[in-house]
Amino acid sequence: MREVGAFKLNESVLRLGAEEAFVYLARGLELKRKGVDVISFGIGQPDFQPPDFVVEEAYRAMKEGYNGYGPSLGMPELREAIAEFLSSEYCADVKPSEVAVTVGAKAAVFMGMLSLLEPGDEVILPDPGYPLYESVARFVGARPIYLKLHSGNGYKVRYEEVERLVSEKTRMIVLNYPENPVGTTIDKGDVEAIVELACRKGIVVLSDEIYDRFVYEGSHFSTIQVNEWRNCVYYVNGFSKTFGMTGWRLGYVVTNSALLEKLSVVANNMYSCPPTFAQIAAARALRHGLGWFRSILEGYRRRRDLMYERLSRIPGVKVRKPEGAFYMFPDFSEVIGEKGLKSERELADRLLYEKGVVALPGTAFPKDGGVGHLRFSFAVDEDSIERGISRIVEWLHAI
Repeated sequence: MREVGAFKLNESVLRLGAEEAFVYLARGLELKRKGVDVISFGIGQPDFQPPDFVVEEAYRAMKEGYNGYGPSLGMPELREAIAEFLSSEYCADVKPSEVAVTVGAKAAVFMGMLSLLEPGDEVILPDPGYPLYESVARFVGARPIYLKLHSGNGYKVRYEEVERLVSEKTRMIVLNYPENPVGTTIDKGDVEAIVELACRKGIVVLSDEIYDRFVYEGSHFSTIQVNEWRNCVYYVNGFSKTFGMTGWRLGYVVTNSALLEKLSVVANNMYSCPPTFAQIAAARALRHGLGWFRSILEGYRRRRDLMYERLSRIPGVKVRKPEGAFYMFPDFSEVIGEKGLKSERELADRLLYEKGVVALPGTAFPKDGGVGHLRFSFAVDEDSIERGISRIVEWLHAI
């Protein structure tokens, strides 16, 4: 749709794509309303609630009067807490003036790309990768250059492959690790080399590290641990995944303080300010520490292992065990061919409408790297994993 009456969409908006996870979420909810027992491996949303102390702090903040507008870059209490937390976690010496709070991590990504890219600039993106990056790049008129993640490179971002894609037009390199949808991390040496290359060539590294606490093998090495980070890194994180606060819409950016002063004007025009009471609660939550999260991580590790074991048993399905995040990206290409299905989209749709199982088509992420694949979220209980994959096996045997 381009025009309805007097309403004519501009070209930029027409280049935006929707995140299909929400499309499949809506379809699953509609089936539930009709009485269908739906098992969803679709949306990337933790199934645990925020810790009680966070909810209590939000209520206390509202009672204390934190209900009005706040600064566009975020409340000082939260900027200070984030700086202290990251400095402690990563020995990065982050200052509060280098932190901006945003209305979700998506807004942080959108604001960064909108502010730092010009039409015709090239942006190196992972494929498969989170669809927001391509969508916003096209919205601002930039040209996506795809870094292919595949079995040959272990679905990992490698410095040498990034370097080969860099041209005189490259303005930004997008990193997302642990990566959605494949669950890989990036090795320390590759992170260091990519950041050093970018800083040397005047390229921005937009590093989305929202899944940094969900690491099952080894540890997370952040871009803000590289000495030169202030010269070229635009670090994105938030509270949605680790704290189970997806609906609170709190993200944050860490970058050069001079850049943030300019971005404050963008934030002011986009959303005025993030919600104040939620920021106060988040600040107090960070200072509480993450000791409570250890049991959450172990539970997700068990779910990962269970889903991997069950998917590995399906003939013709190729699956790798993710190192982080909470997604699996199995290759159903052989199954699709043997069963005479047209594509991974037909497979996803039929599993939804015939068996009540939500999984996302790999091409929602968003290019060729997802052909033949489905994305499964294991942010569900173990019983749902068992029942959902059993339904898939039953359906494959029946067709």
